[in-house]
Amino acid sequence: PGHEPPERLAALAARHPGVAVWKAVPVRTRADLDAAARYRPVADLILYDAKTPEGTLPGGMGLRFDWALLDGFRHPQRWALSGGIDADNVADAAGRTGARLIDISSGVESAPGIKAVDKIAAFLQRVATL
Repeated sequence: PGHEPPERLAALAARHPGVAVWKAVPVRTRADLDAAARYRPVADLILYDAKTPEGTLPGGMGLRFDWALLDGFRHPQRWALSGGIDADNVADAAGRTGARLIDISSGVESAPGIKAVDKIAAFLQRVATL
């Protein structure tokens, strides 16, 4: 959920050779982005996601972080963007950040955990125009 040390990812990778390891990095500040460098040796991809409020479960909250934090940031490796992305803002997300891979979850849900076919279709239609 974002708090795994690099050693934990290395152990998972060793136990499951050939399986790509993605590391979610919760972001609220530019300093949070810097944490990604610690995972370069053990993660195949960094997933920048919004940091959720203390005491809540990570991910799927529809929250987004300030994408301006990525301006001029030198990514330590392959990366993806997540957090609060939907059909209405995916073009802005990709254009603003340069993200080539976007993770979406709550942006295509009608209720927590319930995927909505119409929202998925709208998202895919929007992405197809990028």
